[in-house]
Amino acid sequence: MENVKVFWGSDDRFNKKIEKLKERHQLSDILAHIGKQEIAIDGIETKEKQPPLEINNLVVNTDDYGSINEWALLGFYNNILQNKKLIVKNLWLNNPPIKIYEDIKKACLNILEEHKSEYIPISIEIIRQMVEIYQQRVIGQKNVMAQIASSLYLLKNNTRKKPVSLLFLGESGVGKTETAKFISEYLGNEMVRIQFSMQQTNEAYKFIFGSEHGENSLARELIRRKTNIVLLDEFDKVHPSFYNAFYQMFDEGIFVDSNYSVNMEKSIIICTSNYTSCREAEKHLGMPIYSRFSKVIQFNEISNIDRISIASKIYDSLIKKIDLDDAKLIKNNKILEFYIEYINKGSYKNIRMLKNDMEDSINHEILKKLNII
Repeated sequence: MENVKVFWGSDDRFNKKIEKLKERHQLSDILAHIGKQEIAIDGIETKEKQPPLEINNLVVNTDDYGSINEWALLGFYNNILQNKKLIVKNLWLNNPPIKIYEDIKKACLNILEEHKSEYIPISIEIIRQMVEIYQQRVIGQKNVMAQIASSLYLLKNNTRKKPVSLLFLGESGVGKTETAKFISEYLGNEMVRIQFSMQQTNEAYKFIFGSEHGENSLARELIRRKTNIVLLDEFDKVHPSFYNAFYQMFDEGIFVDSNYSVNMEKSIIICTSNYTSCREAEKHLGMPIYSRFSKVIQFNEISNIDRISIASKIYDSLIKKIDLDDAKLIKNNKILEFYIEYINKGSYKNIRMLKNDMEDSINHEILKKLNII
């Protein structure tokens, strides 16, 4: 073997690195070749033994490792790369599991190259832009970005490796998830988003702590991330016994499960919850995980004035999305005024519900004008 190149990071980045390789084989190709049986039939002279298949570039993507049996996983170098049916010259690995990585590293240290993803760094200019524009994007939470900015400033220190971990508190629909999306847009646009409300069964343990190497897991989601932003949405919905999986990630910037060790240095980890106070969050989450957050940020209930501003903004955006002919049909509608009246009566504390209902009302009005309903 001549070269071994290991890439840590997004699948897109890896695919760009290999897109110009003219001669390449996938892992499935060589596993099929290794598995071929040479059949001898009595009375018929067998052909000469086939020479080893020459592989100029063997490419293994993040999802390919699931096709490897456990016996091959434990001795990947000897069982696969040194198989007598193959001659592998160059090996390209993306996000190999720990067992394969350690095996390759031990056997090929002198020809091993490692490449890690680089993410958009925090700068004073980025922080300034975020503070200036935030209130145009998330209405009604004037003090939130100032608190976030002081935490993000920590990442400007080149010697810091520990991630910034933020716990957002507040009722549903007050801008917590929207704030996470806003931060992500400034630092790469595609954050990892994990819905912890979906992790309440026995499968949650496997997802968080790892199980079979071929199954999806939190570690695999993190290791292939495109940006250094991670949103653990509804962090309060997972069973508290799972929180110890995050101690090392919050403290040292490393997330480890049974198959992967993920570098999370200088990342921004945002956890949302529906707790309405620090005391409530500390009580239910427990001090061991609560004390590890870099900052706990309270999102306040949105005032009627701010909800009306949001309603106007939502209405304008919805109207822009419909066809011009349909927009003309409902030009003089009273939809916005209707919802403003309801907001003044104390309705629509949850902004998500407001958006859904306004969109439905617009569609309903169009269908009425077309005499369909």
